[in-house]
Amino acid sequence: MKIQFLFPAVILLLLMASCKTKPPVRPLEQYEGLWEEKLSVINIPVDVSLRDMERSLNQQVKGVIYEDNDLHDGDNMRIRAEKRQDIRLGVDSQLIKYRVPLALWIQYDLGISKVEAEGELSIDFKTAFSITEDWGIKTVTQVIRYDWLRKPRLKMGVVNLPIGFIAGLVMENSKSSLARSIDKLVQEQFGLRQMVNEAWEKMYEPVLVSEAYNTWLAVNPQSIGMAPLEMKGDRIRGAIFVETRPQVNIGRLPANTRPLPLPNLQARQDTGEGFTIYVNTVISYEEAERIAKEQLLGETFSQGKRAVRVEDIELYGQGNKIIVNTVLSGSYNGSIYLVGKPVYNFRKNTIEIESLDYELSTRNFLLRSAGWLLKSTMKNKIEENMNFLLDYNLQEMKAQFQEQLEEYKITEDVILKGELEELAIQNAYLSPESIVVRLALSGRLNVNVKGLN
Repeated sequence: MKIQFLFPAVILLLLMASCKTKPPVRPLEQYEGLWEEKLSVINIPVDVSLRDMERSLNQQVKGVIYEDNDLHDGDNMRIRAEKRQDIRLGVDSQLIKYRVPLALWIQYDLGISKVEAEGELSIDFKTAFSITEDWGIKTVTQVIRYDWLRKPRLKMGVVNLPIGFIAGLVMENSKSSLARSIDKLVQEQFGLRQMVNEAWEKMYEPVLVSEAYNTWLAVNPQSIGMAPLEMKGDRIRGAIFVETRPQVNIGRLPANTRPLPLPNLQARQDTGEGFTIYVNTVISYEEAERIAKEQLLGETFSQGKRAVRVEDIELYGQGNKIIVNTVLSGSYNGSIYLVGKPVYNFRKNTIEIESLDYELSTRNFLLRSAGWLLKSTMKNKIEENMNFLLDYNLQEMKAQFQEQLEEYKITEDVILKGELEELAIQNAYLSPESIVVRLALSGRLNVNVKGLN
């Protein structure tokens, strides 16, 4: 009889053990293939003031600009040309014209003796220039005309004799040399390749656009080129285009990207206006968790006499969905899992966690063991904070971008100014380490070049 009673009791205990509610199963972490990146094109109008170029040129071109010390090179002369007054610049179609006032010292070999002369003249030059594939400046300078400001007179003992015929000969023989000297000066002083290369490398350096959210922008240029320059009035205008793969990192400084070598110049007749940049904004799970914890850790949810407290938050991906692992203590100790899909809300222009709800294993567990949690406000509170996280960062980012564009110094003499007209969210993806938000930034830029470098 004892055995008869013992057997059913054992069966009952086994049945009770098998019916004991199992805790929620942790959802599998997995990720889909990465998305296709769009190439962004930034069109940057360039505005160069002729007066600024003029001031810079006069600061750098001083003293002797041409000197021939060889009496036996076929012209029987030594000549030294020294800048006397400021150079004046002007433009005519695709030419730069300028007047160079010079003081001349001339020594002429008459055969029986050597004679010297001094004089002053103003020479008008015109320079046609082009930009080579390797970002060099190619110039062709010609003398248009010259005017004597003070005709030279021959010094022979104590007697000064007019030597107009010698002066004419001097100019005819030396004007091509003077033009070559000016071409050399322009190419040396206007270091376009150095300036473009400096800007190119700087675009690889991450820029802190939001200290509060530890947000960094890396432009990552891929190619660069420009449209033909237009000269009118006292301005030289053109446009540079840069093809880029920009990225924004939230939560960590991007790894240093080694700059690609400066590519050859690409020429386009029309670069378009403004810019539209597609930016992959990387929000690390670590940073997202940090901000979410600031809002949720310690939060208490209750229903009747039961209550739980949020102890930890973990985020990770499952395909195209995000898993929110919420660790609780109190009437229930352990993890519950919520799942939702990051989507773009066109009307609100925000990323939202669509249909955030308890994961199936968690829901089954709660229905059997803690149904009161399903009636609490916990799920809604978590969903609100996930949306707040993404939306607030983007609004802050827009303000910071605009602040950076107000006056961004590329080099000492090259200033970029711009206006961010729109920041729109295109889509959201999940990667093994972060939430990736595709943004589209549009606006206008302008580069002001103060002078030659």
